[in-house]
Amino acid sequence: MRQKFKQLDLSQLRFVVRGCDLCGNQEGKLLHSVVFLGKEFYFVRCPNCGMVYQNPLLDKESRKHLYETIDYWGHKHGNTGNSTMLNYYSYLEEKDIRQLSAEIRIKWIESYLPKNALILDIGCSDGLFVSALCKAGYRALGIDASETMITYGCENYGVNVYQGDFEDDWPFTESFDAVTCYATMSNFINPSLVYANIRKHLRRGGHFFFNFGDCDRLVSRFFGSRLYLYRPTAANIYSKKTVFDYCRQNDLQILEMFTDVQVVPLARLLSFFRIPGLINILKILGMEEKSMKMSLPTGYAACAVLT
Repeated sequence: MRQKFKQLDLSQLRFVVRGCDLCGNQEGKLLHSVVFLGKEFYFVRCPNCGMVYQNPLLDKESRKHLYETIDYWGHKHGNTGNSTMLNYYSYLEEKDIRQLSAEIRIKWIESYLPKNALILDIGCSDGLFVSALCKAGYRALGIDASETMITYGCENYGVNVYQGDFEDDWPFTESFDAVTCYATMSNFINPSLVYANIRKHLRRGGHFFFNFGDCDRLVSRFFGSRLYLYRPTAANIYSKKTVFDYCRQNDLQILEMFTDVQVVPLARLLSFFRIPGLINILKILGMEEKSMKMSLPTGYAACAVLT
């Protein structure tokens, strides 16, 4: 990878017991478990509201460590000796693929927002989407938890991106015309705090564009741990119901929700199935960098408006 990342240190991974962020219930029922890095991760369902969350939870400091490691952002270059991909296969090297997904998202945003609208992208990683928004005629900023990715974005894209905790006060005084959040919502430990920040920083009538994995969709339930939903950093896994609940609690009205469409690297797609050797076959066939545009039947893209 072109950017310097830390090596994963398993001794820094710790867990804490927690309850449901959505309704506060403390009694979750075990739904699923999956092994990463020799550690078992448990996901429970709240019997009160239906929210699915990791419990015990990989704590905030552990997550901060993961977000700075090569193993999280570039499995291709990791040194854990583990065949299971923690998150991305080779994020920075997938720039062209991510640009194609950005174009799909911007085309959708353009149907709602005029040019020159002010947009904040939360979970912006290296700021490629922020850069794409600016090139499309918008004024865009970004915020991400990873200091390494923010440094890369500032150096390579010249965009206004900031490092910070999504659940703390955001370092912005502006009211945004829109907030975007892609491939990030499951990482929020306390989504209620993030939604409160979105409500605080959106202007009335402003839009929230986002996507999320839905654990209750048929494909998600059928494949279980062979899908991307259950990951070490997945603090919460949503359903349509729980997303609507969070939005209602924060004066956000869902305007549109549909099966998400992305351009996905084949290496990452095959890794979802957790079958050792598949990526090596791609390498042998010279298809390691190939991708495909596809609908993702495990999740949704959505747009909400602040009422």
